[in-house]
Amino acid sequence: MTWKFRVFVACLASVGVPMGLSSAASAASAKDAPPFFAGKQIEVLIGNDAGTSYDLYARVMTDNLGRFIPGHPNFIPRNTPGAGGLRVMNQIYQAAPKDGTVWGTVNRNLTTETLLFPNQTRAVFKTPVEFNWVGSLNTEVGVAAVWHATGIESWEETLTRPTIVAMASSQGGAGARVLNSILGTKFQQVCCYGGDANQNLAMERGEVEGRVGWSWSSLVATKRDWLESGKIRILMQVGLDKNRDIPGDVPLVVDLVKSEQDRQALKIIFADQSIGRPVFMPPNVPADRVAEIQRAFMEMVKDPQFLAAAEKRHLEINDPKSGEDVTKLLKEIYSSPKEVVAIAQKALEEGEYKVRPGSSK
Repeated sequence: MTWKFRVFVACLASVGVPMGLSSAASAASAKDAPPFFAGKQIEVLIGNDAGTSYDLYARVMTDNLGRFIPGHPNFIPRNTPGAGGLRVMNQIYQAAPKDGTVWGTVNRNLTTETLLFPNQTRAVFKTPVEFNWVGSLNTEVGVAAVWHATGIESWEETLTRPTIVAMASSQGGAGARVLNSILGTKFQQVCCYGGDANQNLAMERGEVEGRVGWSWSSLVATKRDWLESGKIRILMQVGLDKNRDIPGDVPLVVDLVKSEQDRQALKIIFADQSIGRPVFMPPNVPADRVAEIQRAFMEMVKDPQFLAAAEKRHLEINDPKSGEDVTKLLKEIYSSPKEVVAIAQKALEEGEYKVRPGSSK
């Protein structure tokens, strides 16, 4: 071996040793690196006013979820009301960083808006399937309930007896319109009472006879005494899944239709009930980060400390949904046959409502 060759080999060795050490050091550094969310803040935009049920659900989550995420990030909830939460969805879709540090929670009915109201929606996204869904804190079911003085005992009576029910606003009342269109009920809506408190007061005063689509979790949280005293009667459950706390003889709306197409149309309309208290992130967040958050969310909803905090606030945690569950349901309803979507859209357009004297549409 010539001296020149020996020098060349020695040079290679002298270069190779540090390179090997550098690779090992990099691997060790990556392994020992702190989790992405360590020292980070996660901002949760709440598309509702402070004190509403959506706000309360969001805050019990932000108080607890950090314990389950590696790095234990700090959560900052911010109320950002507007268009029922569409402002939040549009903002997160267009402007939020795609790293998992900004989330949103909005009214569940926005999850079907672009399918049911494609010509009216102001959404900047095509479908909510584009978002990364963290999960849902609760599976909701609405109810059709009437005041005890009506004497109505079963939903079948509403097929022949006109029944006056409260309507929150001229843009609301979808449940009653749909039941009138597909089941043939005779609900007559009186507008515009606004939130739960005013609608409940209208029942007590005798201005209306009941409510359709009243969230069961809200009913239990605010008017449990009405249930226990028999002041109201539950006629049907409005959603895709029965609630275990409602007596089993109260029928589920999707079980009352005779046509399979009508059943599928009702599934589209009331799918949002199963996406009861949704939480989401923007598109294009790294997949491993999304999976980590989804795992942490499902750990949290089983945690005794979290459940105790929810119970203290009278928040029902009934059959929470994983992010995968929410995504699967959204993909299913957004791939519904066109003729079924048309039935659902027609049902939402039909149905009589009245305007309360002194109010406006």
